Amino acid sequence: MLRLVIPMDHKTASEILRIASEIESNGFADVARGITESKVLGLLFHGATLRDSSICNLAAARLNMQSVDLSWSDVDFADSNTLLEELKMASDAVDLLVTIFSGHETFGEGRRLTTKFPDYSSVPVISLRDDIYDWQSALSHIRGFQRELGDIQGKQIVINWAFGSTFASPSIAHGLLALSALLGANVRVVAPPEFSLLNRVRRKAKEIASETGSTYAEASQFDDAFKDADAVFSLNWFRLDDFNHPERNPQYASKYKDWYMTQEIIPEHCVFSTEPTMQTDLTLDSSLLGDSRNITRSWLVRRVRVLAAGTLHTLRKNGNVTDSSIV
Repeated sequence: MLRLVIPMDHKTASEILRIASEIESNGFADVARGITESKVLGLLFHGATLRDSSICNLAAARLNMQSVDLSWSDVDFADSNTLLEELKMASDAVDLLVTIFSGHETFGEGRRLTTKFPDYSSVPVISLRDDIYDWQSALSHIRGFQRELGDIQGKQIVINWAFGSTFASPSIAHGLLALSALLGANVRVVAPPEFSLLNRVRRKAKEIASETGSTYAEASQFDDAFKDADAVFSLNWFRLDDFNHPERNPQYASKYKDWYMTQEIIPEHCVFSTEPTMQTDLTLDSSLLGDSRNITRSWLVRRVRVLAAGTLHTLRKNGNVTDSSIV
């Protein structure tokens, strides 16, 4: 059987967002009507959170499917070949694998391994995220922007580092940067020099923007970076240079306590989004927390709809000739 790895390109992203919008309008059952045979989703995670499992369980339940946790054990003591063989074994027991793999030694290791998953799996694979790209969260934020703004082509999207204490992975920002450019949005990354995004992702975003006729820009000054924004995504991501030393992040972040989101910073028409849990009085103030422009409150339902949409898209492309995977 031919294996097809679906790149997260304009066509794939647009189709997943279209199905997510259809689910939003018509409900899960109506959109999933074509999936008549009961399916089992296998969850194969390393570096996941409790929320990740909950989102998968919710999406599976909405599609009348079952999800089963088959995650690796003792990842830190296993080599890549062993992990891939265990993935192959797990794939023989389910209809679709949903994976998360964040490297534990070198930033980028998880991405390199994730791209090999389809070659070892006997069923389609959907990567929720790895240590470079978080496509699922990025798509959910874009779906939120679309709901408020319509087509984001030509819109100004600002992705900014903001002060905080949790220091999340920049994979969400990487995914949002690449997908926004693919969908024709103008993108600006606003971050202190110490918290720059990965060079290869920034270079790729520039290439995509050039191809789509949009713009890509970077700024290291917080003031006046949001005046023309149609949508803003803020995140307190960690320093790539200290991937193996997370305890060093606070000393660098302490210089940027004024990188703090308020109602006044973003324009009246602008949409704001971040990842939960929102850090009130660190990343944003309480007035923005309850502002109608802040769409973070719908984050969970958007994540579930996007994963359900990606699942349906993958299963529909899967057939007797081709196994399709999204990594």
